Amino acid sequence: MNRNGGNSSMTIDDVARLAGVSRATAGRAVGNYGNVSEKAREKVMRAVEELNYRPNAIAQGLRNQNTKTLAVIIGNIKNSYYNSLVFSIEDEAMKNGYNVLICNTNEQERKEIEHLQTVYSKRVDGIILTSVYPVDHLIPDHLRHLYDGDVPIVSVDRKINGMDIDLVQSDNEDASYRAAKYLISLGHRRIGLIGTKDYSTVRERIRGYRRALVESNIPIDYSIIVDAEYAQPNAGRMLTSKLLDQNNGITALYALNNTLCGGILLELKNRGMQVPRDISLLAWDDEELNQLFDITTISQPVEETGRMATRRLFDLIEHPEKRKEKQILQLKTEFICRKSCVKI
Repeated sequence: MNRNGGNSSMTIDDVARLAGVSRATAGRAVGNYGNVSEKAREKVMRAVEELNYRPNAIAQGLRNQNTKTLAVIIGNIKNSYYNSLVFSIEDEAMKNGYNVLICNTNEQERKEIEHLQTVYSKRVDGIILTSVYPVDHLIPDHLRHLYDGDVPIVSVDRKINGMDIDLVQSDNEDASYRAAKYLISLGHRRIGLIGTKDYSTVRERIRGYRRALVESNIPIDYSIIVDAEYAQPNAGRMLTSKLLDQNNGITALYALNNTLCGGILLELKNRGMQVPRDISLLAWDDEELNQLFDITTISQPVEETGRMATRRLFDLIEHPEKRKEKQILQLKTEFICRKSCVKI
């Protein structure tokens, strides 16, 4: 027995087993968080009484106290975008006395759900999320409580379809429009577009590209807009090869994701092509590779994005009533003109 009169040998697993529900459901019922049906809650509470179960006093108080912990759930820790994002989030959090849990989904929906369930169980105070769910997919009904539950969430970079969640992102469409207009001003008319499909960021960048072409009275050739799954191996090389094999007359390549740039350069090297002698190249996100090869780049304010997301999350934690006032913050990008794009 513990000092509250409960049976210290009993666990939440024992409660779940007797109630005939999952451990997660039992935890939500006992902790009074998340969505639990009334029928399931009654079963759990009867099991609690029968077993004389009493949760640990510290865990019992976590729902009413800040744990001073944030969770950051990102797509791919190998991506330099996420490196800078996590750095700025952690720095901002530590200034406010918060710790940060970092979770990597490797762009898998299953892992995103598992991480959300885990951080809920750890009673984090807030979550910053870059969701892996494709823009055309809806979160399944039985999982929606993970996105609109008691713990506030701020989404970074990608919109989550069907969920009214605060978002901090770059001005994707406008920045892409300006980039395409720059290539058009150099005389390029057949601009091969390379991206990873399914995410809102890429869709927005494609819209900006199309808008620039329409405004310049250039027909849109969808055969030179190619995409691949985010995690597809060698996507940059594969897409570049596809473009150059099937479409004559392409004078510029425009990469919508920083992870594709290395593969593009490797495929061009394999073909004996040089930038910008044989083809112009423009890419998203400024990295050392871009600087080394003098690649003209759209640079996102990644660290500012992380800081803004963290500050908004603190605001939602401290003022729960503001969770009804959803915000979408779009930050300005920087166009860095180097030597990879030339007039034709």
